Amino acid sequence: MNSEHFRRLPYAEAEPKARKVLVDGYGEGLLLEGIGGYYGLYYLFGLLGLREPVSSHPPDWVEGPKASLMEFLEPYQMAHWLEANGYHLFINESK
Repeated sequence: MNSEHFRRLPYAEAEPKARKVLVDGYGEGLLLEGIGGYYGLYYLFGLLGLREPVSSHPPDWVEGPKASLMEFLEPYQMAHWLEANGYHLFINESK
């Protein structure tokens, strides 16, 4: 699987495949293995005022590939990184 596939992957399909899950009040980062390394699929449902992910929603942000699971940011850190780098409307509008 590559980043294009991961961009469309609903939470319900991604969660069972996760090698690691990063969780905080902003959402969840599901770390999956794919072509060339690991990918972080960020479901930032907390920014929408939700307490849990919607199973049919695709990720708000996909990052990777990276060589190690340790290279990914927590959802809170990722949300702030996105804002600091000009991604003010990064919530996936296809939901």
